[in-house]
Amino acid sequence: MTNKPSILIVYTGGTIGMIKDYKTNALKSFDFSRIIDKIPELEQLECEIKSISFEEPIDSSNMNTKYYVDIVEIIESNYMKFDGFVILTGSDTM
Repeated sequence: MTNKPSILIVYTGGTIGMIKDYKTNALKSFDFSRIIDKIPELEQLECEIKSISFEEPIDSSNMNTKYYVDIVEIIESNYMKFDGFVILTGSDTM
């Protein structure tokens, strides 16, 4: 029996990682550590999913080389622990 593949989600900022706060109608950062609770369909992927979020999510229009270095350092320090990486950024970063 093989181990499940492991995926690390790195959330840098942007609307893709936001949820609506229905009390204030504002968007707030999603807690990716609870992604399986919120999106149980991910269990069908049969992989282990972990996440890291930037402490302060950045507005994607403010993306710069310092943040790219931060992303690379996160991947580098976790490279041997995971089989794949998903980097979530805002649309302005793309």
